[in-house]
Amino acid sequence: MRIISNLSFSILYSFLILSFVSSLYAEGPNPPSVEIPKADVKEEPTLPFKQPMDRYEGVYEHRFQIRTGAGIGKLSPAILNETGPAWLANSIMRQANEPNAPLAVPYKQTKTLDTIGQFWDFTYGWKNKIEIQLAQNTTLGKYGRDQPASIDFVSPRTDQYWASVFEGNRLLRFEGVSQHFRFSYTHPFTKWLMIGPSINIHRYTEKNNISYGSYSTSRPEAAIPNKATWSIGGDAKAEYYMKGILPGLYLKAKIRDWWEIRSRLELLDRKGDFSVLGSQIIQESYSDGNVGYTGVLPAYAGQARDKGTLFMLESSFRYCRFSLDVGLIRQDIKRSYSLYLGDTIGNVPRNDYSARSVQVGFTEMSQSTKHTVTEIYIAPGVSFHYDSEGVY
Repeated sequence: MRIISNLSFSILYSFLILSFVSSLYAEGPNPPSVEIPKADVKEEPTLPFKQPMDRYEGVYEHRFQIRTGAGIGKLSPAILNETGPAWLANSIMRQANEPNAPLAVPYKQTKTLDTIGQFWDFTYGWKNKIEIQLAQNTTLGKYGRDQPASIDFVSPRTDQYWASVFEGNRLLRFEGVSQHFRFSYTHPFTKWLMIGPSINIHRYTEKNNISYGSYSTSRPEAAIPNKATWSIGGDAKAEYYMKGILPGLYLKAKIRDWWEIRSRLELLDRKGDFSVLGSQIIQESYSDGNVGYTGVLPAYAGQARDKGTLFMLESSFRYCRFSLDVGLIRQDIKRSYSLYLGDTIGNVPRNDYSARSVQVGFTEMSQSTKHTVTEIYIAPGVSFHYDSEGVY
């Protein structure tokens, strides 16, 4: 009986506890519902760009970038490459009027020459689609007598002249300045690749310091026997001023957020004027021991044209607003002349020292000559960005 009494008390005690707890959680009247006006609801901003452009536009809307850099390269100059074929053709053409005139046969061609490059550019970009760029590339080279910057000739023996070997044309200094004003548009074809057209308003200036050389000795049968004629010095400036509009194709590949590869191929077609003006000192030694010195003036002018390609490939590494670009520029050009006029003014017979053109340069106008420049460069840069968040 005692067990039953204790069990009844436990059940009653549990029932009272449950009743007290349930009263604490009893439902009261429902609170009035509050409707939030739609105007007060803040929606998440929608980005103005989606894939695949978000990998390119996600950082900036407007960008201003400044770069400057330097590099090294190799040059095969047209001013030397054209000398060998032109002088040989000129000396052959003279045989019609002067059968005993010495020939100028090139036997040692110039090799590629070392250059130093200087670069700068200023670029405005909009969402990485449109770019406007102002740029300048300068290629410089200085060459001493110990460097292979000349064209050498051999002159076979004739009835009037002994055989001889001489340096015909030497390049002392080269300076080529290319100025570019580019407009580019690139369109996303994949999440990482963009391709589009570009147009380049292009100007080019080339300045060459050159010297002319020669050596000949007349035989006893000549009208003036045993006379040695030697070009012992001189200097001339050959300058070119050209311009053109270059269409091209521009490519950008986004490998990582911090790494981009860019490439551009342009069809180069520029034309303009050229001039050659200088002096040459001729030494004449006679069999009786007398020695004389005479100055002559080479003077030429006309119109030139360069056609070929301009190729650029660079890898760009970026950290915040700073960038470091490593790249390659290659110019493959064929130079030709639509007009070539001039002569060498002096009292020394041309046969003794010169195989250059007389009055009209038919040989220069009938050929085209290669001119190539290959440069590797490094260019650090800094960028400033502007969008809805301000300038940063």
